[in-house]
Amino acid sequence: MNTTYKILLFSHIGVGFLALILFWIPVIAKKGGALHTRTGHWYAKAMYAVGFTALGLSLMLMIDPINFKFGADKFTAEKAIRISAQLKEFGLFLLSISVLTIVGVHHGLQSIQAKGNHRQMRSFANIGSNIMLLIVGVYLGLNPKNGSPMSVLFYIFAGLCVFSAVSNLHFCLKQKVSRPEQIIAHLSAIIGAGVGAHTAFFLFGASRLLAGVFTGYFALIPWTLPGIIGTLIVVKQSKKYKPKKKKGARNSNGVVEQT
Repeated sequence: MNTTYKILLFSHIGVGFLALILFWIPVIAKKGGALHTRTGHWYAKAMYAVGFTALGLSLMLMIDPINFKFGADKFTAEKAIRISAQLKEFGLFLLSISVLTIVGVHHGLQSIQAKGNHRQMRSFANIGSNIMLLIVGVYLGLNPKNGSPMSVLFYIFAGLCVFSAVSNLHFCLKQKVSRPEQIIAHLSAIIGAGVGAHTAFFLFGASRLLAGVFTGYFALIPWTLPGIIGTLIVVKQSKKYKPKKKKGARNSNGVVEQT
């Protein structure tokens, strides 16, 4: 294994494990409190490290997977071609998760920090990063592995990348947003990044332990479960900040009068 690849891999595993622990503290803690703010700050730093180390690993796998992953190991020409194709495919999938993570953390932090100055959301970094996420999502969707569970994952994460990018861009380009909208955007992006981290955890480690339990298309369960749980968390916490509809009573003409 190439030394640079090995350093990135173990660094990625280390900060990834830390990020998984830190993720749940600000999720459970009181929003806006000292514990939420402090742990959220360190969670964001850990997630940036997770995203950029994963980005480096994915590019290595897409450029020269045999050399970076196996170093001086020798393969027959036929085996080298087959393994290289598989690793490049995996590298593309890992690329989508890494970009989704980096953009999610960046957008989540920027949306909550914008406060009264929403114009800063239209900066080159915000718009450009989400356009990049959109391109990665479209490219991933056009390059599935046909006839295997991996093709389903390609479509799922391609859709997630495109949906996240479009939602983020819509938020950035709005002329005015309320504070609750900023908080919801923050929650959606940060938790979305956490979903990517948990998915990568199952992809790299837990999937091997669960290989005998979840087989065939059922192997998708531990990879898609973080997304389902993350969505439920976003929906539940977003309800606290959405404006409540006013109750009304009907008058004699059957028209609802707001109270």
